[in-house]
Amino acid sequence: MPYASDRDRNPHDLELCDNAFPVAPLQVFLTAGERGVLDLCWDSPASLAQNQQFAICGINIYRSFDSEFGPFERVTELPVGSTFFRDQTDNVLVVDEVVQDFQKLVWGDCSGSEIESPRYVFKTLKNPIVVSGSQAVPESNINSVWVTIDDVPAKIRRVVGPTGEIELDVREFANVATQKLEANPIPGENSVVKVTYRYNRSLVKTDLGTRIFYRVTTVGVLRDNILGAVYTDDLLETPLERAASVSIREIEKLDWIWREAVRRNSWILQMGGERVKVYLKKTVGEPCPCCQQHTHKQPLNDCEQCYGVGIVGGYEGPFHTVIAPDDAERRINQGNYGRNQEHVYEVWTGPSPLLSQRDFFVKINGERYSVGPVRMPSNRGMVLQQHFNIGYIDEKDIRYKVPLDGIAWTGQADQLLPPHLASANKTDKPVIPDERELRGNTKTWENTTY
Repeated sequence: MPYASDRDRNPHDLELCDNAFPVAPLQVFLTAGERGVLDLCWDSPASLAQNQQFAICGINIYRSFDSEFGPFERVTELPVGSTFFRDQTDNVLVVDEVVQDFQKLVWGDCSGSEIESPRYVFKTLKNPIVVSGSQAVPESNINSVWVTIDDVPAKIRRVVGPTGEIELDVREFANVATQKLEANPIPGENSVVKVTYRYNRSLVKTDLGTRIFYRVTTVGVLRDNILGAVYTDDLLETPLERAASVSIREIEKLDWIWREAVRRNSWILQMGGERVKVYLKKTVGEPCPCCQQHTHKQPLNDCEQCYGVGIVGGYEGPFHTVIAPDDAERRINQGNYGRNQEHVYEVWTGPSPLLSQRDFFVKINGERYSVGPVRMPSNRGMVLQQHFNIGYIDEKDIRYKVPLDGIAWTGQADQLLPPHLASANKTDKPVIPDERELRGNTKTWENTTY
């Protein structure tokens, strides 16, 4: 995969395409303002010479959490016609949603008159119910949800925001005006019950150093086709792999000086670094079923669905990268729970992929190492290197159960090949006879040997 210096292209370095698809827009910038709000802007792709044969219909925005390599999901329902897009946490207000079904339950361990009273519970069509203006914080305040029964306001006893459950209050209340105990309205067989609430439609999580990446593609149609009827199949879009990715870490674009510095750092790593596969910890996604209420929504450390992360799948990857070589001692310690191996040392790598604490590496010998706090030397906000400590993970750790998905350690630095193809990619020098040829596992070894 390309390094951070290749995430955008200079106008004179536009890729030479076969004119089958429109070229993605240039100068994509990402800025942040308020919490949960990210703004994207770019130059108009219609001004590019490569797009003159297309009638540009708009721009599609794709977003990926945790990894610049994807998976990406489209966040725009229709192509954007301007050069600006705001991606933000969207808490939608639902007004007068008609309740479809009630669950009429009976009280459990109760005493007095309540044991005879039924419970009226229903679920909203959308969930979770969230606090207005929040980062998808589940709502529990009964005053933030409104329910009417035949246009008569009803009282609410309980709101369970994560599941969208609402329970009506059927207990008697003291009417100050009449100084009598009166019953709350309850739904009948033909009653029309409506509820007003807020639910989270889109969450842009920006706390705890979440990694968010965007790709911007161009949608257009050949000008020869616009003379007649244009159908959906006539629309052409930039392939996602040809679109540059941008993240909130890129405050400024690399100029040629620092682009060359990143390239030379990459050369140093290729010459003497250690090739590893990195798994990136998920921070956003489908919550794991192991995060139950009785565990205070904390994941189980031995869960094989999320591997102690709390998000189904646990990690994205593996992705190829190169880190500085090992130069630390190995130590066997006697602890309260037996012996364990300590092997902690500091390494560095380039600006891509973007790492964070609790990611982990897999080495060629099968050992796995956890990533500690990451330090990112930069210039004018441009990430140039990443420095961090890595620590040996014991084999009984749940992260050893993360599948490798057919990793093949080959000389191809940017490919993950199945094991049966690994032997075909070892170094091979055609001009050297096989009986005298020495073989290694990397192209760097081949280039420095012959």
